[in-house]
Amino acid sequence: MKKISILLFACIAALCFNACVEDEEPTFVIQNEQTEGPLIVTANSTVSLVKDLADQRAFTLVWEDAGYNINTPITYTIEAGLGGTNFETTLDPAVIATTTDRFYNWTIAELNNLAIGLGIEPDKEGAIDLRVISSIGTNGGSAITSNVTSLTVTPYATVLPQKDLFLVGSATAAGWDNNNNNPALVRDPNNQNVFKFTGKFLGGGDIAFKFLEVLGQWQPQWGLSGGSLASSETLGSDPDTFSVAAEGYYTLDVNIQDLTYTVNAFDASGATDYTAQGIGIIGDSTPGGWDNDTDLTQSAFDPHLWYINGIVLTNGEAKFRANNAWDVNWGADTAITGYATAGGPNIPVAAGTYNVWFNDLDGSYVFIIQ
Repeated sequence: MKKISILLFACIAALCFNACVEDEEPTFVIQNEQTEGPLIVTANSTVSLVKDLADQRAFTLVWEDAGYNINTPITYTIEAGLGGTNFETTLDPAVIATTTDRFYNWTIAELNNLAIGLGIEPDKEGAIDLRVISSIGTNGGSAITSNVTSLTVTPYATVLPQKDLFLVGSATAAGWDNNNNNPALVRDPNNQNVFKFTGKFLGGGDIAFKFLEVLGQWQPQWGLSGGSLASSETLGSDPDTFSVAAEGYYTLDVNIQDLTYTVNAFDASGATDYTAQGIGIIGDSTPGGWDNDTDLTQSAFDPHLWYINGIVLTNGEAKFRANNAWDVNWGADTAITGYATAGGPNIPVAAGTYNVWFNDLDGSYVFIIQ
């Protein structure tokens, strides 16, 4: 009787074990000799990037399915690299998307941003290499890389065209010269119609000033009409001038949408004078990287105003600092224009050639694309 019980228990245990094995997911073995990677069928191409057509489709990458020796869903990852580097630069390839489709589309704007992100400078021809990597399973197993196709593109500057305002007039550093390194007003990073400038003005008598939108051109120009802010474009004639009663420091607030402005005296008597230390721009977007400042020039008219013209910047970040040291530095999180604070974050920078203005009174800065 005891032998029969033992035999019965052994049979039941065997059945349970088999049932457990059958409930587990089957294990597939990938045979390399029976697999084939995805094949890009889109030929090398030249794509025209026209800024005015930014939202239109620019390019479609198409590939044939990868082939595995098992019937399973396949995931494709599209990668991009700078042309000619064979995906072997120190930077990881840019991962564009992951999809189960066999094609991927770019708009002109998306392709332009990709080109600049890879280091191709605006208005210069460059190449983008594309490849597709197939994989199966949730962990990206059995990855196989496709052939490479190349795009030739000439990207445009990604900085959106916005109005700039420059000071001109006998009350300002530039005098009545419309192309004399005229100081730029700082545009509000949250409202492109709002501008501010804090600095020195001459005053009294016939001493006056206006705003210009384009250096070297008298039109459009901004001034007063009936005591309100006005543009020559809407007036059909030149507006009247602004003025201050006496030489000193003032803050201008200007709204070109609401056509309003204010001029208020600014007390600069306690402001730090950085003449001895000097102020520079530093960061991985600048010529000296994070190791060496590129010096700014101090205005001879206003010692709190600093500038550099024609500086070539790359995609990256920047800050301003005094005395080639980190004791006093300024930064902010808005590109192109904004208000930097002491020890603030790094300023994001898009590749391009700029005239840069920095004001140590209020930390304001503006990058004027050239």
